[in-house]
Amino acid sequence: MNNKYNRKKLFFIEKKFYYLFILFFIFSVIFIYSYNNINKFENFLILKIEQFSINFNYNLKEFEITGLDNIEKKEIVKIIKPYLNKSIFLISLRDVSNIITQNNWVKNVKLKLDYKNKIFIEIIEFKPIGIYYFNNKKYYFNSEGKIIDYANENKSINSKFVIFSGQSSNMHAYKLLKILNNYNQSLNNKILQANFINKRRWDIYMKDDLHIKLSENNLEKSIDNYFKLINNLSYDDLLKIKVIDLRNFNKAIIEYK
Repeated sequence: MNNKYNRKKLFFIEKKFYYLFILFFIFSVIFIYSYNNINKFENFLILKIEQFSINFNYNLKEFEITGLDNIEKKEIVKIIKPYLNKSIFLISLRDVSNIITQNNWVKNVKLKLDYKNKIFIEIIEFKPIGIYYFNNKKYYFNSEGKIIDYANENKSINSKFVIFSGQSSNMHAYKLLKILNNYNQSLNNKILQANFINKRRWDIYMKDDLHIKLSENNLEKSIDNYFKLINNLSYDDLLKIKVIDLRNFNKAIIEYK
């Protein structure tokens, strides 16, 4: 009796798996057939779009790039070239945008098609405020202290920026530059380097070999004292000074050359 029951049970299980296999096979055939037809339909559709674009001049022929200051135009042209002569209806602006934003200088990019044969590319770059000297290398950084890119020694824009050194100097540079600009906007052009001492205070080195030591307790007051001092000195007197120590609010220590 038990053997007969077991045989019936085994037969039922085998039959169940048989039907499952048949269903799996049917679904597989349907999937493969549908997939191939979808691909065929997609290829057919792409072909028709391409033919339409050729017949009515909807292939990408022109591009306009704006917003470049530090990025060389040829770098963006290199990205756009593979899309030239392609149907504008088949160009993924998201893909183009993703490739362009891989450039370290690109903060944001806006793309627009004229739905004829031209693409407009507006690039918003990160704006450097200084050069950060770290581990014998130089980097551009923005107002938030974010490193943008290596500072190319051959770039003419390097002379516009103060070189900042010392640990975390890039994170505190914006505050220093802002205070200096409040007093004299042209002063930054006279600064060669600003060194952040022990993450506490600044030493500033001017292009005329003047070394200024600022206070750690009140940076703005220390800078104010500097301007009060130099306003009472002649240009010739300033040229004779090597160091102005302003770490003490009550006095300025001057060391001559």
